[in-house]
Amino acid sequence: MLMNQLMNMMENLVQELKEADPDKRDHFLKTTVTLFDIATEAMERSQEFRQGFAKVHSEFLKYPECRETVDLSIKAYEKFVE
Repeated sequence: MLMNQLMNMMENLVQELKEADPDKRDHFLKTTVTLFDIATEAMERSQEFRQGFAKVHSEFLKYPECRETVDLSIKAYEKFVE
């Protein structure tokens, strides 16, 4: 029951975001950027967070449907790092 409620809330949020005026969308984007800042701080502070982050990304790399993203990442690395 709780899962259904959560799913309904997420679906409603997505629909509301799609239909929102630009000011509300900008507010959402600013809030999202703040969450990224918090996640970056967690990355710096927490070994457990870094391990979890690495685990998710390592799993991602295992699947063939991710090949295009991996190839683009390699090209970006070669372009910007070398």
